[in-house]
Amino acid sequence: MLHLLLGTMVLRPYVFVFLAAYLFISIVNFGLLTTVLFTVLTYGVALACEWSSVHNGFPFGLYHYDPATRGRELWVAGVPFMDSLSFTFLSFAAYSVALLVSVPILWRHGEPRLMDSRALRSSPRVWLMAALLTTMVDTIVDPLSVLGRRWFLGHLFWYDPAGPHFGVPISNYLGWFFVAAIAVALFQRLDAWCSRRPGVKNKPLGVWPGLRGRWLLGPGLYAGIVCFALVMLFRIGAATIAWAGIFVYVPFIAMALNALSRRDSRPNAEQIRLHLMDFPYDQP
Repeated sequence: MLHLLLGTMVLRPYVFVFLAAYLFISIVNFGLLTTVLFTVLTYGVALACEWSSVHNGFPFGLYHYDPATRGRELWVAGVPFMDSLSFTFLSFAAYSVALLVSVPILWRHGEPRLMDSRALRSSPRVWLMAALLTTMVDTIVDPLSVLGRRWFLGHLFWYDPAGPHFGVPISNYLGWFFVAAIAVALFQRLDAWCSRRPGVKNKPLGVWPGLRGRWLLGPGLYAGIVCFALVMLFRIGAATIAWAGIFVYVPFIAMALNALSRRDSRPNAEQIRLHLMDFPYDQP
């Protein structure tokens, strides 16, 4: 097991870089317990869905993994370990972006401070936006993965049959939205439960209120994943897919910048009061 896990890290170093970044960002913003439980549960949900898709085509559509790396990296129930693990940091990064553009922001010393509340963190608006943002990432990542033999991912899998979006079936994106919606809902419930359980008086273990720019780290992770995929697409000569991905994000970037720069996105006294009621350790 240890040999296969080390082999996975050697074969897929970029996955573990993103995973390590996610673990740090999630812990300093939401706490250790929320992060651990979310990672384990989301991995389990993603693994079950991938196993189901490999066997009966639900929810991502039917596809098959290339068994060539079975002796070189860790597989669980016929699915490469790193593949299901990716859902944890992808859905978390999308949730971070959704939260950033949905709550009032207080600017102090050149950095944004989110004046959110428990209600805003668990709101349907943030939930649906995060699920959509997770799916948007896959419109770039999955076409890139289909071309794995042209870069260091290798020939990992193939769809049966290939789909209309650069070889990816539309069912895959519907499946991603389905799994992302479950994952984000899990994170919202875990965040609320871990912060309110008996014994938690001030802040969850691991949260670092004094870390400058901590609320930009999650969106930064999201941007890093998207940029990594776009750079790889250009490097392997798949510029058409890369430009299609850029055009997907241009309207969202424009809307996000507009939301962050509007005067009515700045918190009023009541919003700051509600924020400090839920998070008394986060003094602005």
